Amino acid sequence: MTELERMTDALRPGPMGTRLDRVLGGPEAACFVLDAKYEPGGKGIVLYRLGDRLVRGDLVIGDDPPVHQMPRHVAPGLQVSVFPNDADLPSLPTVLDAGQLGSMLGAGRRPSIELLRYRPAKRATVRITSVRMASPLVAKVYHDVTKADAVARESTGAPPMGRKLTLAPTVAFVPEWAMVVQQAMTGQALSDLIGLHRGSQAAMAGARRAAMALAELHDGPLASTRERSVGKELRRFALRAERIASVDPVTGEALGSLAWRLLELEPEISDGPVGIVHGDCKPSQLLLQPDGRIALLDLDHCGISDQVGDAGTFVASLHQLAVRHRLSVRHQKAGAARLAQLAALELAFVQTYMERRAVAVTQSMICWHTAIALERKALRAFARAPRSPLPQALAGEGQQYLDALVGAAR
Repeated sequence: MTELERMTDALRPGPMGTRLDRVLGGPEAACFVLDAKYEPGGKGIVLYRLGDRLVRGDLVIGDDPPVHQMPRHVAPGLQVSVFPNDADLPSLPTVLDAGQLGSMLGAGRRPSIELLRYRPAKRATVRITSVRMASPLVAKVYHDVTKADAVARESTGAPPMGRKLTLAPTVAFVPEWAMVVQQAMTGQALSDLIGLHRGSQAAMAGARRAAMALAELHDGPLASTRERSVGKELRRFALRAERIASVDPVTGEALGSLAWRLLELEPEISDGPVGIVHGDCKPSQLLLQPDGRIALLDLDHCGISDQVGDAGTFVASLHQLAVRHRLSVRHQKAGAARLAQLAALELAFVQTYMERRAVAVTQSMICWHTAIALERKALRAFARAPRSPLPQALAGEGQQYLDALVGAAR
């Protein structure tokens, strides 16, 4: 089996469920693939739900020890571990111990702990509730204490009350656990509103509110010491596409073509405003609150960079929804109306963002950063599902944005 074939096999929940049951023991249980990250020649990680257990599988690649020497391994060459055991998140079992966590936070002896999200080797997020706390907390455990420290410091600069934007304030930073604890935020996720396929006026209002909040972030006082170089990211794009081409020439060519075109055009693109950025601005990161404000979640990718990149990432997220919609047979009948709705949301967001910024932002800047974000999403799509048509489709969307950008410049 080639490396790609083994990774593809690892993403098949039916056969993997049988193999995991045999190795881990316990009653036979349904298996689902929840997440994956594949970097050709580098790493392959799959997160499974096996009954009520979460299982991390690491694909053995390159010069790693032979699989048969590993204590827990399954075909096609996976070393497995059961949550909360994660070698990259060594403090996770301690954090999930209600007694130790409650003592650390002064939340009583047995607070309730609910897992919200788990990304193997990267981060785990839990919700903490207790009768001794006025409101719930959210704790995030990171693989890197330096990153946890940066997130804790940056989230202390929340804008004043009464404006369009609010951030979750940091309640505690526990360096020995690489953990940041923040106040839980409430509201309706903009992604849920957009995903309803109806109520377009509410979604439109939400998109405009999101643009106002993003403009406020960019023009506001929040600071960061992390540099997010666009040029460095473009070079990483090209390298990742080259590695993908080594296992899948067709997809690698599509992703590499867009990556190299971005690198070639970069010197010709007018610089936009540089300052604080969220780094992963998409509808699921925005909560619409009843008082008219928007809570912006997750400062993991916060830093200093070209600020229009956040707007491009938001627009690219709408395009990703449109691409998924076109690829889905189920939605062909009502396809045109859904695509028109997403296009209208993009227009409302872009126009509002450009109007609300304190500095000049042009349509061409947003086009440029949308193409960059589409390449980023295409690479991530390959990492999660190497055999999916989505990576190539997203790269094609990015090429169309560059075509429009080049055509407008002529």
